[in-house]
Amino acid sequence: MNRLLLLTPIAGLTFFATLATSQAPPAPAVDRVGFPADYKTSMKVLYRFDRQDTRQVRTIYGNAAAAAVEQGKGLTYPYGSVLVMETWAAITAASGPVLDADGRFQQNPAVAPTLFVMRKERGFGEEYKQNRNGEWEYAAYRVDGTYQTTPQNSASCAICHLQAGAVTDWTFRVQPLYLKGQTGANVDAVMRDYKFLPGVVRVKAGATVTFVNDDLVQHTITDRVAGGGDSGLIDAGKSLTLKFTEPGEFNFRCRLHNNMTGVVVVEP
Repeated sequence: MNRLLLLTPIAGLTFFATLATSQAPPAPAVDRVGFPADYKTSMKVLYRFDRQDTRQVRTIYGNAAAAAVEQGKGLTYPYGSVLVMETWAAITAASGPVLDADGRFQQNPAVAPTLFVMRKERGFGEEYKQNRNGEWEYAAYRVDGTYQTTPQNSASCAICHLQAGAVTDWTFRVQPLYLKGQTGANVDAVMRDYKFLPGVVRVKAGATVTFVNDDLVQHTITDRVAGGGDSGLIDAGKSLTLKFTEPGEFNFRCRLHNNMTGVVVVEP
């Protein structure tokens, strides 16, 4: 009897959750974002990043208002800001994305990009109701101006940007990639809590390795061989990409924190 009493409300909750999610979340009825036909010439490239899981090359553009944002206690975009995320499929092979000489993903010209656009204006976003994030509205377009995601179906964009939080005005990656200048390359290792993670990175000769300082203090990548190379100071939030051309082991440390050590194993 007790077991049945415990299970009964759970079953009821499951039913109501299914019923609730079967209805489309609220979203704007009209397009107030607008297709940015001239974004390549009228907007500034803010940053570019390679997304490993979806094998995409993503470039973020901002109009003059969005590009004027500065780092402070929090990020606040002025009204009139427009951000465009130009998303390309990467060129791939059986082994994964085909990298260029700098170790970056390459745009696949055979597949047209998608433009994900967000605009901030006074009073925007109200129609997203419980999923509202600030005063942004969203839409996605193909390069010919037709919709990939209509405003009526853009609640998924608002729900995603809720995760970014108010401290960055509901936007992703602007702190490390735009304001702090990380490369946007696929990250191979991080410096965190006075450690190199992972401690051993394995690559093929000719490959690049991108390190990100995800700590609160400066670090270096310094050859443990006397007279070897030194990266110089890598500020918190910054990144560094190194290319390894010869097989062997590169043993390194942080010269500011001698217990921080790591190895790059370069295979033929």
